[in-house]
Amino acid sequence: MTKKPILKLIETSVDPYASRGASTYAGQIIAKIREALFQGKLKEGDFLGSEKDLAAQFGVSRVTARDAYRTLEAMGIIEIRVGAGGGARIAAGNPDKFGDALAIQLCLIGATEAEIMDVQIILEERAAELAAKNRTKKDIKEIAALLAETKESSGDPVKFMALNHMFHLKIAEAAKNRVMDAQLKALHFVLWPNQSQNVTQDMADKVLAVHEEIFEAIKAGDGAGAKSAMSAHLSRIAHSNPMANPMAKKSLSRSSQEELVKFCC
Repeated sequence: MTKKPILKLIETSVDPYASRGASTYAGQIIAKIREALFQGKLKEGDFLGSEKDLAAQFGVSRVTARDAYRTLEAMGIIEIRVGAGGGARIAAGNPDKFGDALAIQLCLIGATEAEIMDVQIILEERAAELAAKNRTKKDIKEIAALLAETKESSGDPVKFMALNHMFHLKIAEAAKNRVMDAQLKALHFVLWPNQSQNVTQDMADKVLAVHEEIFEAIKAGDGAGAKSAMSAHLSRIAHSNPMANPMAKKSLSRSSQEELVKFCC
């Protein structure tokens, strides 16, 4: 049995006087489908039909329908299947796509490290606090294993830095707030310092110590303690990083790079 498109729930008229050309008609279709999604008329898995169905419903050409579907697919709103029973369906949500898009846009607008760090501190403080409240036994086990692996990798700067990066993202995941998780992934992707070549054993020990402090507070369910420890940790990073200061010079001396790494991750 062929599944019928759900387009009847959407206002399917296009205004021929609002704009001209297939691409602009496609834009109207895209806007109407977006609006229906935000209004709750469409949800994950809803079947929109084929290009032919869309064209017939909106009274446009198949070229216009194809253009609309391609754009909606690129936006992550729909997924298109081919073959028997194929057509367009509302896609499953994927926070990673939001994180990627945000990271790209932050780069394109030229967001400064200072701007990103300001937001990162606010989000990570709250993430640590929420993680202490919402963490599961599985989260605790995974963070503990991550810290143990990080300790063993202190002689490998590249791996050490990567694992410390994962530590922060794991805390965001344990907070159980998908919006916060996606935002932090985007910020880390843009801002994360690449100073692995400067990591010494002494620096690694300091990083591990502060991460252990944050973890123990989360494990104990101490939201205030976790927030305070994370706040102090990130504040040291910001203050040690001249590039997070809007008035800073563009170049870093080797000594200032090493100072940054002391408290990074």
